[in-house]
Amino acid sequence: MSAPARRIAAENLAPADLVERMLEQTLALTGIVRRETGFLRDRARSEVAALQPEKIRIANDYAMDAQAIHGRKDLIDRAPSERVSRLKAAMIELDRSLAENGEALVAARSVSEGLIRMVANAMSEQAAPTLGYGRDAAPAARRAGSAATPGSLTLDARF
Repeated sequence: MSAPARRIAAENLAPADLVERMLEQTLALTGIVRRETGFLRDRARSEVAALQPEKIRIANDYAMDAQAIHGRKDLIDRAPSERVSRLKAAMIELDRSLAENGEALVAARSVSEGLIRMVANAMSEQAAPTLGYGRDAAPAARRAGSAATPGSLTLDARF
């Protein structure tokens, strides 16, 4: 297995090459985010997890280049305007994909938290002490089925 190629700093690339690298990173990140969003909607957790190493690597490279450009606009000011326009359009599309991904993440989290609350409530109801007194001041008996059988859980996990 060969070592990964060393990353060239943004400052050491020609403007056109830097814009091209940013465009490739933007398109790759958009693709991963869209796949992740689809997996979230399909509740395919293992597929979401499998995407994370590549997503993190590309996102880090993207962030380093974006930060370098933000600090020094001259890094891309001599790049062909057509390439810069393509990069800007790709970045807008990435923003849209990230917004959809955020919505899918919020929905998945909401479903998970709801399920956890339901299970916790069912468990606490089962373990709750019997309250009150029955005949002859003896502790009241639980209603039939309240302690012996767990409640059923229903999950409506539509987005």
